[in-house]
Amino acid sequence: MIWFLSAVLCLGALLFLPALQETLRRPLTESMRRNAPGGFAELSQGQTHYRWIGPLRGPVVVCVHGITTPSESFLPLAQELAEMGYRVLLYDLYGRGYSDYVPGLQDRAFLLQQLDDLLAYEGIVEDFILVGHSAGGAIATAFAAANIWRVRSLILVTTVGLHKPRTPMAEFRKHAHGIQDLILRWSYPIVARRYVKGVFSDPRTPDAVRQAQQAQLSRRGYMPSNLAAIRGILRDDFAEEQKLFNRQGLPVLAIWARDDVIIPPQTSGRLAELNRSAKQEVVEDAGHEVVYTHAEDVARLIAENQRRGL
Repeated sequence: MIWFLSAVLCLGALLFLPALQETLRRPLTESMRRNAPGGFAELSQGQTHYRWIGPLRGPVVVCVHGITTPSESFLPLAQELAEMGYRVLLYDLYGRGYSDYVPGLQDRAFLLQQLDDLLAYEGIVEDFILVGHSAGGAIATAFAAANIWRVRSLILVTTVGLHKPRTPMAEFRKHAHGIQDLILRWSYPIVARRYVKGVFSDPRTPDAVRQAQQAQLSRRGYMPSNLAAIRGILRDDFAEEQKLFNRQGLPVLAIWARDDVIIPPQTSGRLAELNRSAKQEVVEDAGHEVVYTHAEDVARLIAENQRRGL
């Protein structure tokens, strides 16, 4: 009987602890939004925070961030590109930064709807450079495949979607279902905090990015949004999309980091097999978060490849 009661209590904790933790986190408020840079667009799924960086008449670059860090992670790169004459659009995915938390699965249809809505809202029809970092690379890849005529070139920075999970825990998170999904809801916040703590420990992380990431951990809707993406777009493989780009001639530049502990080094080889026309570059002494720890290097690679006719 004691063992039975213990099992019931453990199951109850697994069921209700994530919901309790989520209730205790701070919701996004209008007072927080009043101090946010940029503007807000009321889109079909909810309110989206966005901002422009750079001159009014420069070539347009649209940036899609990953699932753990808001659009602030792209600010160092946006500033570098702005100095080169580019006009850069940043926006927060739903549940991150200052955008609304929208319940439900964050699969490619959901995430592409937000991006398509925002581009329409801002009057961006075609001929723009699309940049995606980490999970944002998967979103950017999916969008480019569905709108290949609109995108001038696709830039993927330490992108996911072309590799298998490296560890048993990553595989568990990727394919969780049933009781596994229940455990994932309980364990993911611990894993996410550990990862963010590692980001904070890198002295090359800008203070603004560190503060924005810290704010996410205590924000209501952030953890469920990440889980919704893990169950959604992060389960997809983007091999067919890369084959499509090769056939259709869409210019693709992939930027990798030599010390990336998330993306295996053989991923660049798989991309080369799928898309022979894709150009690939590697940033030395950089990890997965190269987009803001080495923003100058990434901006230089983007600009150089654009000048070469990417």
